[in-house]
Amino acid sequence: MKPVLNHQTIKLAPLPLVIITLLFASSTLANDTSREEPNTVSYQQVINNSKNIFAKYGIDEDLPKLGLSSLVAGEHLVEQSTRYIKIGDKERKSRVFLVKDTDRKGNIDLRIKYNPSELDGNDNALEEIERNTRTEYRLRDYTQSYDLNTVRVNEKQDGSAIISFNYSKYGLPQDIAYFRFMQVAITVKDGQPQSMVIHNSKPFTYDKYKIDSYRQTISFGKLDNGRTILLSKDIEIIGHRNKEALEIRTNVVPVALYDDQDGVQVIHGDLLSEVSDPRIHEESVKLDSFFPLMGDMVRQKGIDLPLPYGVSVAYRNQEMNLPFNDFNIMGVGLNDIFDPSKSVGTVNAESLSMRGDVNILPFWNVFGVLGKVNVDAAIDAEYTGKVGEAIKDKLNDKLPGLGNAFCTDLAPALCNTANVHVPLHLEYDVIGVGTTLSMGYKEFFASVTGTYTATRLKGNDNWGDPIVTIQPMLGYQLVDYRAQIFLGAEYQGLKPNMTGTIDSVEVGGKPFEYNVGLDMKEWAYLVGFNKQFGKNYNLTFLYNKGETRNSMTLNFGYRF
Repeated sequence: MKPVLNHQTIKLAPLPLVIITLLFASSTLANDTSREEPNTVSYQQVINNSKNIFAKYGIDEDLPKLGLSSLVAGEHLVEQSTRYIKIGDKERKSRVFLVKDTDRKGNIDLRIKYNPSELDGNDNALEEIERNTRTEYRLRDYTQSYDLNTVRVNEKQDGSAIISFNYSKYGLPQDIAYFRFMQVAITVKDGQPQSMVIHNSKPFTYDKYKIDSYRQTISFGKLDNGRTILLSKDIEIIGHRNKEALEIRTNVVPVALYDDQDGVQVIHGDLLSEVSDPRIHEESVKLDSFFPLMGDMVRQKGIDLPLPYGVSVAYRNQEMNLPFNDFNIMGVGLNDIFDPSKSVGTVNAESLSMRGDVNILPFWNVFGVLGKVNVDAAIDAEYTGKVGEAIKDKLNDKLPGLGNAFCTDLAPALCNTANVHVPLHLEYDVIGVGTTLSMGYKEFFASVTGTYTATRLKGNDNWGDPIVTIQPMLGYQLVDYRAQIFLGAEYQGLKPNMTGTIDSVEVGGKPFEYNVGLDMKEWAYLVGFNKQFGKNYNLTFLYNKGETRNSMTLNFGYRF
């Protein structure tokens, strides 16, 4: 590294190299890609018991998914969706048709058909409908939609039975995390599901709304071939936004179902004629993001994935103590003049950085970092007094007593030990790249992050030697709170020497060169937590503690 400094800053010009990676790499968390399953003594027994109950009463295991998404009703379907929203005194109404087609390769084409006059006055009404539709599409294949431990049966005297259970709090994506508060009751009679009622066990937050009461009622019917179908799905929500009362009512009814086995089943012929009108408007729904690769396959296993793209801003404050073990200037050792063992450097570094990242695979994230670092440092070098002693001895040899007078009256500072304090202020640019690998099991997850960063002193064109940082972590997910706590360690591949050249300072016609030995510790402990807010935002706090450094990092991120 070749920073441009004045003569007062030559000794600590490269100090930030030993801390830069910490300033940016520590905000990387494990992406929780675990498929958590309930903790049981014999999980297989629970599975068998739940399946036996469902089979005994004629309930298809996929039936609970209808509470998450009506798109599981068939590979090809047309449905009508009406929605009423009232916030305070303002009312909004809309009606649309959803058309789903699946080709032989499993690719899905999903479209919204609508009459513009039947969309509410909100300019973003169609965008909201598209967003909700994409969410329902993602939820159609969640295999573990209900908690197997909670399945219960209550048989009635009239021959009916109520099968109750809770939705699983494990593996639910952030879009519908509120379903972990839901309790479900399916009424069955003569081996035929009659209805399914879903309601919340406690208030929850959804998007910008505070929900006090949620109730979803699904009515079932039976085709001539014995197939159970959804006849209607009604959702009633009562809550508030800020101080305004909130009421939402949604109704979904199937218009037509069709497949190769059963052919076309028309439930509402008049609605099918309406949706087939060539004058009706149509909007295609983009269903999938390119990243992460294999994301759909993982989601179909009931595994929650974070949104693929992210940007974040991080602030870090770090304190360091730098113990020295060698001083060398222009190839000349200065340990006799300055005692390294009694000298120390103290550093306070503040950084602000921006990071962009993408999940290439469900377990593999890559990112890039740009940032600034302000460094306030000070060297307290222990002067040995040996220079003055050498002069004293030579003068005494020439004239006895002259050396003593020199040290006593003329230059006492040269003959006595003293602490030399050199303050510094440095500003650096930082660039870096990194990657994270992660995995999980139940509430536990693990990750390892590697970062490769380089620094450039402000006003200088040369980038310093890069530093590699490796950060292993173990964590625990608080599922009900969408939060994670974790601990780990941090390794910095630090060099045992700070070396550099200052072109602006010449000694004997050569650029000023220095080599300062450090006794740095490469490992530090790490603890922290992460909290998700909705499906897009997260806040992370980290604390590092080592023998020669400690720091705190605050990171605010947005995923999309």
